Amino acid sequence: MPGRNKLLKQCESIARHSGLRCRAKGKLKKSGHYRCRFHGGDCEGATTLNGAIKAYKNLKYFKNFTDDEIRNYIKNKATKYYRED
Repeated sequence: MPGRNKLLKQCESIARHSGLRCRAKGKLKKSGHYRCRFHGGDCEGATTLNGAIKAYKNLKYFKNFTDDEIRNYIKNKATKYYRED
């Protein structure tokens, strides 16, 4: 059928209550597993520095930090490169 992506495979997530695999189509992740959009297949995390700051502010540890303090923490950590705004 035209329009269907042949590269998508079945999601490898397993349901807790039944023990069966998810039946949705998934994308290949960096971990080597296929995940559907419901189990984190479309999520890649924050792509900009401002998005990362907003995500960190939602954490309990960083609740009272200022934006500059969080920015310095992220830059010192330097595990991911963020695109410019």
